[in-house]
Amino acid sequence: MIRVDFSLPAEFQEIPLGGDFDVAWAEAVLPGEREPVATVRDDEWPSDEAAGAMRRVSCFLSDVGVVYAANCLQVFEGRLSLGSLAVAIVDYPYGRSATTAARGAVQAVLGSRGEGWSGAVVQAPAGPAAVFTGGQTQVLSAPFSSFSSDGGPGRAEVPTAQFHAMIPIPPPEAGGAGLHMCLMVFSTSRVAHWEKCYAPVAAGILRSLRFTAVDGTTVNPADRAGDAHDGGGRP
Repeated sequence: MIRVDFSLPAEFQEIPLGGDFDVAWAEAVLPGEREPVATVRDDEWPSDEAAGAMRRVSCFLSDVGVVYAANCLQVFEGRLSLGSLAVAIVDYPYGRSATTAARGAVQAVLGSRGEGWSGAVVQAPAGPAAVFTGGQTQVLSAPFSSFSSDGGPGRAEVPTAQFHAMIPIPPPEAGGAGLHMCLMVFSTSRVAHWEKCYAPVAAGILRSLRFTAVDGTTVNPADRAGDAHDGGGRP
């Protein structure tokens, strides 16, 4: 069993994963608008349905392997700004070479993303990492947006700047085959804030990331099959 450890700025607030209705209500509704949870049934959501949507998102993140999620809400250059982080562990048998796995991930992801995305393999402290940056438009449903992109009520299309990292998790035993991948995704809807504010934050999180075995020892990222010094820069 491997644990993923990393450091975050104090502005990040963790999002509960797999939360029940009580947790979703507390997260989604402003304190001044809350009623006692006991008076509200699952089929009687708040008027904006934000708590119901929050619950569904929380359960979805947990189901797909997300082990940590958080938002960073702050004021940057006089404007309210939001960044979001998700870290997941997924099954990804990759054999004995983490660098080969990272290179393959770069080719596969860039081939599917198209223009506007760039990627490379970098040598992070946790091992070889496939790193991607680019933009993507997210569609928000009504509970999370008061207005749609055309000014009316409903869904909204929101451009985002994103940073993705895929880091093969080395097995705790020397010479074993890798079976899992750590996925890190950071995004912000304040695209203009990406370069100055959020790019350094995302790179800092990747630099701080470590894999720890259940006995508390750090899993050595030095690759099998000669990967330890195999190319790549640093994030």
